[in-house]
Amino acid sequence: MPGLMNRMVPVRYITVHHDGMDPFYGNSRASAAERLEVIRRSHRNKGWGDIGYHFVIDRGGRVWEARHRYFQGAHVKDHNEGNLGVMAMGNFDLQMPTNAQLEGLGRHVKILMQMYNVPARNIRTHQEWAVTACPGRQLQRHMDVVRDNHMFG
Repeated sequence: MPGLMNRMVPVRYITVHHDGMDPFYGNSRASAAERLEVIRRSHRNKGWGDIGYHFVIDRGGRVWEARHRYFQGAHVKDHNEGNLGVMAMGNFDLQMPTNAQLEGLGRHVKILMQMYNVPARNIRTHQEWAVTACPGRQLQRHMDVVRDNHMFG
């Protein structure tokens, strides 16, 4: 529903999330598509124009386009302007992300950084913007290590 979404302004940030639902262990495209549709319907039921995230990384490391980049996301309240949302499927308080998922996340974030000239200091997680458990302890720990080791640049 384009009428319910604002146009994206120049991208300055990339924010990493988990879906935070029940643990997800599906590895097939079909199971990932089903999970993505559940999330999209949930977000639409909140009155949003589409799923809140721009990209989703499944357990196999596949990147799914969710909300089109032409539109501002709905993933960090009061901080969506110029902020691309990248979500990894799963609940990383209750499970570990897969190696393929972490590799896919890292590759895609680097592509987005280059595409939009986003500096490493502007790669954040949801909990770095707001009081939330997102992206879960396990993914937050990974993001801290990646940034401490300058793996994003």
